Amino acid sequence: MADGLGRGRMRGCPLALLLLGLSLGACRTVVPSLPRYIVTFAPIQLAVGHPGLCVAVDPTDAHGVWWWEPGRSGCTSRTTGPTVFAADLAKVTARNGAATQVEFRVPLMAGLPREYTLVIEGGALRDAASGEKVPAERRNDLSIPPAHGQ
Repeated sequence: MADGLGRGRMRGCPLALLLLGLSLGACRTVVPSLPRYIVTFAPIQLAVGHPGLCVAVDPTDAHGVWWWEPGRSGCTSRTTGPTVFAADLAKVTARNGAATQVEFRVPLMAGLPREYTLVIEGGALRDAASGEKVPAERRNDLSIPPAHGQ
């Protein structure tokens, strides 16, 4: 008899667990996820007479930095590469509750590569050397179209 009661209780157990799981899941608040990349709206200056560089950072990736030269429409298009370039010696250092530091290097046509240290703070990227600050936006991808015809 106890054996029959035990089996009956076991049959109801999976149903109870399912109902408990559904009720807990219904109470959770859905938090919208942030797009992965932080991307400059405008280029950061490289040198006098140069159009500057557009920069994208994945703050969750210790080496997540990309760059391209802007098209006529700014950082929403590009004049370089078949795609955006992964930055050389990229280093992303996120600190809890503080600004994220971004370091990388860009090869130049002549001379030594240019080293950058940027700081992500308050919706912008700031060049630590010059103090220049450019606004940034969040994007889900780095599909930056070529500037041909733009």
